[in-house]
Amino acid sequence: MSKNWKGWEVWRFIECGDGHVYISSWTHHKKFLCSNESGDVMTTENRRGPWEKWNVELAPQGGTDGVVIKSTVHDRYLRWNGNALITSKTYEDNAHWTTWHIESAHKQTYFISSSSHDKRIGAKKNGVFTTSNRKGWEQWELKFNRNNGLVTIFSKAHGVYLGSNPEGQLSVRANDGNWGMWKIETSPHGGMFIVSVVHGKALACNADGSLYTIDGQRGSWETWILEPVMPPTMTEEQIKAQRKSLIIGGSIAVASIVLAPFAVMGAVTALGFEAGGIASGSIAAGMMSAEAIASGGGIAAGGTVAVLQSVGAAGLGVAGTAASMGAGAAVGGSAVGIALACSGSKGSTESLSSSKKRMNAVDMNRPFCAWRSWLQQR
Repeated sequence: MSKNWKGWEVWRFIECGDGHVYISSWTHHKKFLCSNESGDVMTTENRRGPWEKWNVELAPQGGTDGVVIKSTVHDRYLRWNGNALITSKTYEDNAHWTTWHIESAHKQTYFISSSSHDKRIGAKKNGVFTTSNRKGWEQWELKFNRNNGLVTIFSKAHGVYLGSNPEGQLSVRANDGNWGMWKIETSPHGGMFIVSVVHGKALACNADGSLYTIDGQRGSWETWILEPVMPPTMTEEQIKAQRKSLIIGGSIAVASIVLAPFAVMGAVTALGFEAGGIASGSIAAGMMSAEAIASGGGIAAGGTVAVLQSVGAAGLGVAGTAASMGAGAAVGGSAVGIALACSGSKGSTESLSSSKKRMNAVDMNRPFCAWRSWLQQR
């Protein structure tokens, strides 16, 4: 266990059918969380065995708010005993140590990029600008209000909120206020519109990089992509290569920090689409990392956008999106194939209605970082 919030502390939850998941390290992607019948917890490179399957559920009522993570085959609870991760037979005696909070790795922090121009929105203490950079001044925290679906856009570097006036000019303010309230809408151009709630005008960027809001226009200049800012990480191989470079060359080489191709489920959760099918798939398509965009993922046939939009078209909701991200996008499976994989094993005689019911049950408890909203469904 660690107090850090970096790449080694990020885990992927991968759908493996019937509501079960594999849990793998994001940085050390071949390592999967595993437990045995005695309660020992370790990592393994075997992702197909029953010991690697887990269930994520709300913690029992009356206990600490959060989720429990249970070994599927051993029916034991994952917990921290102060020294190591173990599993235990009971929850009640160890509630404080057995309850977990699953959070988005990017902490709802994004680069906000124009879909038409190679420009990011940056903040100064007294204004905004556009740039091709992806650095600290271009990082924005999106603070979502689940009660009304609105969002404020907060500069982490300067502690100010993005706002606009009736004339379409942008500004930054120390408090969010009405002029700093925005809503997110699906764009047919492969991203999203960011619209002022008070003025009804969409955020836009022209070819010169000028920022403004405009009424009645919903085109590519008004379309934006959210690029999740993931924590820095290095694999053991990169660390070894860096050490070797230090010994041989006498200087530290610049580490190659590779972002995940996409990390969107936290944003889909925060946007409140829940099991919104087409909405979650389309919006998710507008949320990609800088790495994915740089490698052409935004336009490549069969790439991230294509996968996520097919998920939306299939109406699979967030569970289907999670499945595609965890499996389909990695192995080339289609949205339909993922639906079948989630609803039962190959050759299953289970009826379509029964499969759909189980898919809906999974949908209710996805994404995992939305566990706080599950409390409202009790």
